[in-house]
Amino acid sequence: MELTPCKTVHGFTVRATSDLPEIDGRAYVLDHNASRAQLLYLQNDDANKAFSIAFKTPPANDTGVFHILEHSVLCGSDKFPVKEPFVNLLKSSMQTFLNAMTYPDKTIYPVASTNEQDLLNLMDVYLDAVLHPAIFHKRAIFEQEGWHVELAGEEGSGKLAYNGVVYNEMKGALSDPESILYDELSAALFPDTAYRFESGGKPSAIPTLSYEEFLDTHRRHYNLANAKIVLYGNMDIERFLAFLDERYLAPDATEAGADGAPNPLELQAPVMSFGNKTPMKTAPENACCAVGFVAGTAADRERMIAMDILLDAIFGSNEAPAKRALLDENLACDIVAYMADAMLQPFAVVQAKGLEEGAAERLRPALSRVLTELADGALDHDVVAAALSHAEFVMREQNFGIADGVALACSCMAGWLYDDDAALDYLRYEDAFESLRKKLDEGYFEQLIREVFLENDHVADAEVVPVDKAPDDDDAAATRLAQMERELDDERIAAIEADVAALRRAQEEPDSPEALATLPRMHASDIGSTRATSSN
Repeated sequence: MELTPCKTVHGFTVRATSDLPEIDGRAYVLDHNASRAQLLYLQNDDANKAFSIAFKTPPANDTGVFHILEHSVLCGSDKFPVKEPFVNLLKSSMQTFLNAMTYPDKTIYPVASTNEQDLLNLMDVYLDAVLHPAIFHKRAIFEQEGWHVELAGEEGSGKLAYNGVVYNEMKGALSDPESILYDELSAALFPDTAYRFESGGKPSAIPTLSYEEFLDTHRRHYNLANAKIVLYGNMDIERFLAFLDERYLAPDATEAGADGAPNPLELQAPVMSFGNKTPMKTAPENACCAVGFVAGTAADRERMIAMDILLDAIFGSNEAPAKRALLDENLACDIVAYMADAMLQPFAVVQAKGLEEGAAERLRPALSRVLTELADGALDHDVVAAALSHAEFVMREQNFGIADGVALACSCMAGWLYDDDAALDYLRYEDAFESLRKKLDEGYFEQLIREVFLENDHVADAEVVPVDKAPDDDDAAATRLAQMERELDDERIAAIEADVAALRRAQEEPDSPEALATLPRMHASDIGSTRATSSN
């Protein structure tokens, strides 16, 4: 079967095809006509095939609802009613990757296998999980993965506590000063958009999420019109398209917005926000601060590659010019710089760790002096050229540390999530490196320094200030618990105990043999050559 533009195959219409030398193959962009799901097929000779489905999930608050959903949908579904289907699959699958990830504006469910039938089995479980999760008839999943109230301390003490997988996970994650610093910097740069929220959830806000809001959020975001699917590798693509259409896409086709519109994701107008300080109970050596500079939008692919190269050239080692100069200013024990990308408006971060006294106030002026010198002629083009060559080598090597198809599926979302016509933008790099090499001696990188660091009107800073006693993020949660404790009576205590006991029973009860039998299994006849013969 040949996929040519405008051809319709199993409910999909081919929108575009293109050679993609970066993966030694071709790319095909298809639209599913009934469901409005979009699909990118990355065809090459890689036997390690991959599938992913991603949903745009920008948060509207700090409850971590999308993080909780990511956990919860993997706790059983209509077709596969077992508590941990993927734990069971790990025992019988040839998978080379099996996971899910929550980002600040998207949730991705990728899987990979060297066996075609195994990948179809895994896709079956993943797709039923995200589209038909058991959360709609098992409230206990929300209470287990999100939050619930239980009695704490000695029996009869009347003390209450919150518990839940994501609630406890985020208490640990947000005990890291650098995580707090990044969150505060993002909130300062994007005060009017989804990026001002902690997508993982803040412990103070997680217990404000209701079960009804949780289910409504799933309905509005986990629908096929809000989905982007990636297939990768050497596979019988007709077989995969038929599977998707017959099993999940055509039967589940719904009008976009039938259950309400997804949360918006919009551009932030330029802001300048300085002096943002967050007190935190931590050791003095954990003092840190950062300045963030919005560098453009995700559509500026070449510019984002150039920013990575520039930051490596001037901050990438202790002897890199900008880092060396800032260290010589005795601002901090260490200076690091990186791009916060895979978002609508990527931004450059310059961070100082282990601050000296007054360093937070001195960082921006010192940075401005150092970068002005570089922009005015001190930038060593040989150093930039070396950073460019290194970046190009890393891109070509594609040593992702995980299955290539999974890494590429995540990479393509850095552009495709925001523009339906940008599915390949973050997979291509050949033309960008050729262009940047030509621009190196034309003042391009000096101008980039001026535009991003010196003349930018979208800049913010943030500082984490260690203190002996600081307002705890749990204060709001503690206040709510204290109010509930004051209202406790014997009936309410009995209800809490009964709810927790029911949750414990649900957690401890083994899956029935009938439920386990629903999971797809590999058969001896399925295990032959790990490399399918593609008809493309």
